[in-house]
Amino acid sequence: MNGRAQAAVQESLPPLSGRLLLLYRLAWCALAIGGILASAFLAAQSLTHPAVLALRLVKSTVLIFVAGILLYRRPQDPVAALLSLAFLTWTITSSFGLGTVGALPQLVDRGRFLLFAVALLLFPEGRWHPSWTPFVAIASVGVFGLGVAESVGLLSTRLFLPLAVICVLVAVVSLIFRYRAAECYALRQQLKWVALGLISGVGLILCARIGTALSAAPGSAAKAILWEAMFQLGIMVIALGFLVSLLRFRLFDAETVISRSAVYAALTVAVVATFGGSEAAIENLGQAYLGMNVGSISGAMAAAVAAVMLKPIHERISNWAEDQFQPDLAQFKREIPELLARLAVRPSTARIAAGVLPRINAAIHSTHSALTLDGRLIAASGVSLADAELCLMSSDLIGDSPLQQMPGKVAFPVRLPVGVLPLGQAVCLLLGPRPDGTSCAREDLDAVRSILPQLHDALAYATAHEAIERANRRRDKRVRRQFTALQEKLSAIEARL
Repeated sequence: MNGRAQAAVQESLPPLSGRLLLLYRLAWCALAIGGILASAFLAAQSLTHPAVLALRLVKSTVLIFVAGILLYRRPQDPVAALLSLAFLTWTITSSFGLGTVGALPQLVDRGRFLLFAVALLLFPEGRWHPSWTPFVAIASVGVFGLGVAESVGLLSTRLFLPLAVICVLVAVVSLIFRYRAAECYALRQQLKWVALGLISGVGLILCARIGTALSAAPGSAAKAILWEAMFQLGIMVIALGFLVSLLRFRLFDAETVISRSAVYAALTVAVVATFGGSEAAIENLGQAYLGMNVGSISGAMAAAVAAVMLKPIHERISNWAEDQFQPDLAQFKREIPELLARLAVRPSTARIAAGVLPRINAAIHSTHSALTLDGRLIAASGVSLADAELCLMSSDLIGDSPLQQMPGKVAFPVRLPVGVLPLGQAVCLLLGPRPDGTSCAREDLDAVRSILPQLHDALAYATAHEAIERANRRRDKRVRRQFTALQEKLSAIEARL
């Protein structure tokens, strides 16, 4: 590919305008009406199980809501337009269940595949990056044509589904390449939100597909409802992941949400495995040594074992998830005690603030921070002392709740009291908002609070040392003045003699 072609690939798609924007709005309205009619038709069917009906109606409501927000908040964004139309078509096709064989739902499903695959290849800035993504888009169009031919009966093959899955997986791989090449932190956070939604949603959808295929024979209604719930929940999770990413809503909470999701998933698997293994072991031991079937007693004892093991398992999994998905916070909590210990060799409040405040900003993604001593600003990071002092003089810019950033002004939406020093001085840590204007998450504030005792001790030692040094300097000055006065008196006496 020559340089001109590469430059064309790297350029973003132009925003929607004119007839293209009008066509998008007309298609959106038509698909929205179709989604509403499909949901109404589904509700009118008496053969559908009430639980399945409720799940599909909730999913349809969520998808139409997400598509409406994308139309309202990002009307000219081509990627948002593709996703909005894909979610509306998904509203129609998923309302008919997993085993739908009608021609019209299958055609709409093929259109949903094409819209979703192209949106993944262009997400989030509308660029064909990496350079091979246009060829994947062309292949997706070919797979779409194959799916249409199969739906209308022109071809008797069954290649659409595997080829469509391959195209979507390659589009997801393009997101990974985009994440590794991204230099903008906000873009990386957007891709993290999408990755969370895709991994969780696609995992649920695949489990539902596999479960439905394996239980093709008539079975219990509970299993059918379970697979349906997983399928519909997976669709909603994917839509919400894209919505949060495109709206840039609390982008900096991506690591926190990913860490929590990993903790909950791993904890569920660990507790279920502990319960199942304990129950089987207790039942086998009872039959081997007691010669009887312990029955429900084994279940109660296994539940007790799982309850006892819950806390240590949760702690281990939480520490692992924090190291894997929140390395900044984990490294921050490990490094700060060592840093404060090194700074204690030459204690100084200025050196402590200069060493700690920038690391706090980097760990919790705060734009700026400051330290106050009895209401007097002693240090600031990420902002000049003059701007921070202006903020301190305006009491409405300091609080405990999220704060709207005022243009040209510095804000500290979070105030964390460090404690009172031995000399009676009250120390307070002020934290600014994130680059997107939101306040820090609870996990971030908990990490900062965990180092406040060490920070308090270091500041107490430093202020006491500085107080002793100031007293020594005052004493030396007084002694020098007295010595100078004595020399002057001796000089005067010598002069008279």
